[in-house]
Amino acid sequence: MPLLPLLILALDIFMAVHVIRNGKTCWWISIILVFPLIGSLVYFFVEIFPTLDLKPQPRVVSMQRARWKQAQDSRVREREVRGRNINDVVNSGSINDKLSLADECMKRDRYADAIRLYESAREGFFVNAADVLLGLARAQLENGEFVPCRQTLRELAEAHPGSFAQERIILTARALAGAGDFATAIAELEALLDRKDSLEARRLEARYYYAEFLWKQGMKDRSLAQLAEVIKHGKLFAMTEEEEYWVTRAGEVQAALR
Repeated sequence: MPLLPLLILALDIFMAVHVIRNGKTCWWISIILVFPLIGSLVYFFVEIFPTLDLKPQPRVVSMQRARWKQAQDSRVREREVRGRNINDVVNSGSINDKLSLADECMKRDRYADAIRLYESAREGFFVNAADVLLGLARAQLENGEFVPCRQTLRELAEAHPGSFAQERIILTARALAGAGDFATAIAELEALLDRKDSLEARRLEARYYYAEFLWKQGMKDRSLAQLAEVIKHGKLFAMTEEEEYWVTRAGEVQAALR
């Protein structure tokens, strides 16, 4: 195949990709494909050439522009998770898309984005869905929104009294502690630990945060004793993955406090 047609094809493909990546009007693609070479040249002189600055620039100006472009690129990346634009999913994504992306945001500590996604999922049949409300409460807690977190947990309790009861207590206690009410937070966890019907993973989680709150209240010996109880569980019993998570965290904290 002659070289010139290959070069024209490569140019047309490059220009078409430029149209897509830079959000230009899609009819440019039709012009480029219908009029090979000519369409690409027209696109170049209409859309690209006016943006070029061909004047020599001082080095400091070039560096400033490079930093500005890097900052712009960073902001674009911040709006995307797994290649999905947060705004697009919030505005037009399915419920499954929103929940899946919210979970990914939580794993990446992007709690404000997770809150937006969970809140946008509260529509129609899912307005008071238990998993949506629980996810929203977790995101609000991690984002330091303690009052909204407790309100969401109250809505969850009213809509689904029998769902996630132990998780609700732990999250409520953490929200109370986050707002400075350690006495009530400790009392909430003590009541949970006194129950015999709690799932073991929830008991380990509750005991871990119980130790944390005791430590912050200056009760260091009691705190270390609670951490030791969590760690002892790992030595005595076969564990689920979630139980192992809390035992490991307790061990890491105990080692750091020594």
